[in-house]
Order: sequence, then structure tokens, then C-alpha cells
Amino acid sequence: MEMLYVEPIRYLLVGILAVALLETGCTLKPGKGTLAAPSAGTEVMEPRRPIRHEEYEIEDLRRIPQDLGRLAVAAGDRLNLPGECRSYLLDEFRQHYFAPWGAPGPGEEPAEIRDYMRQQGRGTWYGPNQRKVPRRELREILDNCALEGFPSRSVPAVAVAPAHLRGLPSYQPLYKSPDDAPFDMISYPQVKLNEPLRVRHASADGVWLFVETAYSNGWLERRDVAAFNPGQVADWIGGRFLVVTQDYAPVPDGKGVGVFRCKVGTLLPLIREDAEEWQVAVASAGEGGGAEIRRVALPKTAAAPFPVPFRPAEIALVGNQMLGEPYGWGEIYDLRDCSALLRDFFLPFGIWLPRTSSDQIASTPGRADLTALPPARKEELIKKSPPFLTLLFKPGHIMLYVGLDPQGRPLVFHGAWSIRLKEGVAPRSGNGEGGEHPAQRTQIIGLSAITTLEPGKELGLVPGASLLEKASALGALSARCPAAIPDIPSR
Repeated sequence: MEMLYVEPIRYLLVGILAVALLETGCTLKPGKGTLAAPSAGTEVMEPRRPIRHEEYEIEDLRRIPQDLGRLAVAAGDRLNLPGECRSYLLDEFRQHYFAPWGAPGPGEEPAEIRDYMRQQGRGTWYGPNQRKVPRRELREILDNCALEGFPSRSVPAVAVAPAHLRGLPSYQPLYKSPDDAPFDMISYPQVKLNEPLRVRHASADGVWLFVETAYSNGWLERRDVAAFNPGQVADWIGGRFLVVTQDYAPVPDGKGVGVFRCKVGTLLPLIREDAEEWQVAVASAGEGGGAEIRRVALPKTAAAPFPVPFRPAEIALVGNQMLGEPYGWGEIYDLRDCSALLRDFFLPFGIWLPRTSSDQIASTPGRADLTALPPARKEELIKKSPPFLTLLFKPGHIMLYVGLDPQGRPLVFHGAWSIRLKEGVAPRSGNGEGGEHPAQRTQIIGLSAITTLEPGKELGLVPGASLLEKASALGALSARCPAAIPDIPSR
């Protein structure tokens, strides 16, 4: 497998991922109404040498200015969305975002969820000590799911802290092989402060709650969740919001106890605007598990009225602070993988994206199938597509087309883990100079970046393994709008 990135998609086939995921980059976790599994086209690989991180920056990172603002300015009128399309996308966003507070949707059947958790709990896993997780521990975790009574409730709720969904009610990481870290197979998306939820079940020990979000489901600790009553739901759905535009902005908890680090895209109900700060609402857990709404102050520099205009200055404000951020499988350590990066990038603009790469590309109507096209034709279609509104997909990885470099090559904004090299040649020094040393099959990138579709080409990529060669679909977010808007050219 080449560059980056396997994410969870549908239907449980987790066993074939034991090795392939180590050279991938997007998360193995279910999206809304999905079960974790390898994406179509995922390769099964023989055991490989451990990844080694050489202190070397690929040529793309050394030569391409890491600035989304310049590219957004260069996009010119192609960046513009007609007012009716902008309104449509915002309405679509609100429908998705508040969905957990509405009538329960189809989602997954309870039997599918139960079967999936049972298979997770009965699998062969390795822990952080590189030893097999004892069967006894797995049985205890599975017993704590209390699956015989699943689901046991359906309660609108809210996240009272940024928190990570887990595939099982445990913080025990589960790796498919001894050296699989950091690819924890039950690390699911991060839920943001104030995010709408629906509680469906509780663990036997009462510590964990199984919740549905607008894009996924999984277990959260009870202390991070509070029930929302109908009046609170109505007030928030009908109110105005701010959106956090400063990544990891400090947001007080409202109790005077602590401060949360909130990512870009966190939505906060607006109470009042003062001269130098915003007064916003945050939910906290009250007596009996219900939510209490508290007022806190936020600096004007940390947030903006939602949605933020989709213009070059705002694109640079939101996106440039994500460039260079370390890659984080399943948002581990509050970082981002490829699909989390694009989802958080579009959140402030009120443009909805699902959580997994396959669901993200599937959200673009009229997308072009690139599978059978030669690289030159793929590149031609990409260049004709609207920058900053076009998603480019390869199995397990998602990218945003952002324009052209001075040589006329397409550039993409994405979260990258590694590239796969030919046997025998690897960089020796930090400036790219030097000769050969013992074979290394992968070169870590490990961050969010603007690159060409052939990052690391100077190192000798595995034939057929570039992003351009592997790209299988191209789709425009503007194609969701009912009005006729130029999007993806036909083959």
C-alpha cells in the first residue's frame, strides 16, 4: 500500500487490515450508519519493515508555499458561490448538525451494532505493551457493553466537553499487530463541545454512554454528556451561533473550574456581542444528568458569527493554522487525520461534510469516476474543477483541490501520513542531499500540507503509487445545490 490512509468504511472485514493500515492515514472508525471495514481497493500486504522517520522534508514541502490564502486569491471568481447555493448548503448543514435532536433516523440496525461490538470484543488485539490483550480483559470490556439490552434509551443530549468516541467502553487501545501504534482500531471521531447527541445505551458499570452523533456513533464517558430537554433543544436550534475560528481556542467551562481547548468548527450559541468579547453559551452537566446552560466570555479574535464568508481572507484564517499540524489517526491527541482535516476546514463556512473519506466523496452528486482514466486525463479534469470546492478521492484518502503551482500542476490540501518508496533508496540528510543507505519502504510526512499529486517523487515512488495514479473519484461540493452550477466536467 502506498501513501496514507485507510479509514473505516462499511461492513466488517477488519481482519484483513492487520498490516495494511500501518502505511495508511485516515481513521478506521464508522461513519453515521456504517460499520468499520476496509475501503474498496484496500490492499492486503505482507508484514513489512517498521516505519522509520528520517529527518527529511519532501521537495513539495520545501518548494511549495504553505499558504492557502494565496491560492484562494488566485482562484478568483471560481471561488464564488451564488447566494441561493450558499443558503442551500447552510440549510443542509443545519439539518445534519441538529439531526440527533430530531426523530431518530434509520442509521444502523441495533443487531448490526451489537454484532459489530461482539466481533471487536472477540478479536485478537495487541496493547500498548506490544503484547496480546488477554481474553479476560476483552471479555470484561464486552460484558460492560450490556448488549443484551441494547439499545435501552433514546434521549437528546449534548457534549459538555470535547471528547473522543470509542468503539468499545474502554480507553484500552486495540492494535491489530504489536507495532501498529498509533493506529488504535477503536479510536473513533472527536466530539466537539456543545455538539448535539442522542444517547442510546449505558454500560453495565454506568461509566459510559453509547451515543449517536450526526456522523458517527460510539461510547463516551457519562461525565462528558448531559441530557437536553425539549425547551433547550428548541432554543438552540432557533438561535444564532458563533463558530470558533482560532484552533484550540480556550473556552471556559462556565463553572469556574477549567478551560476547554476547542478546535476550529466548534459552535457556540451567541448571547450578546460586547466591545471586545462575545458572550456565548456552553452546556455543562447539572444535577441528575441534565444540561445546565452557562454564559462565558470569549475574545473577539477566537470566534466569528456563523457561517463565516467563503472568501480568501477567511479561507486563509481558518486553513493556514491547520497547515503543518501533526497527523493524528482518529483525532488522537486532539490532532486530525485526512477526513477530520477537511471536515473541520469546512465547518466554519457552514458546509457540511460527513466524517469518513468514502462518505465525503459520496456526498458530491455527479462526481466523476476516475478509476479507468490515464493520469494525464485525470489531471485535465482536476484542472477544470473549481478550487477549494472540489474533493479528490483515492481509496481510503480524501484531499481538497486548491489550485495550480507555477508549473501548472494541481495542488491539494490534505492530511498525509507516509509515502511508499522503491526498495533501496532513501534520503540521508535533512536538506535532501546524500546518497543511499539500507532500504526503507516508507517515508513519513505526518502532517497537514499543500502538495502536488506526486509528493516525494524525487525519492523514487513505487510505480503506480502516486496520488494522481491512485485517484478514483472527483466531486464538487457546489454540485449539491439544486441550481445549475458548473462543477465537475464529464469524462
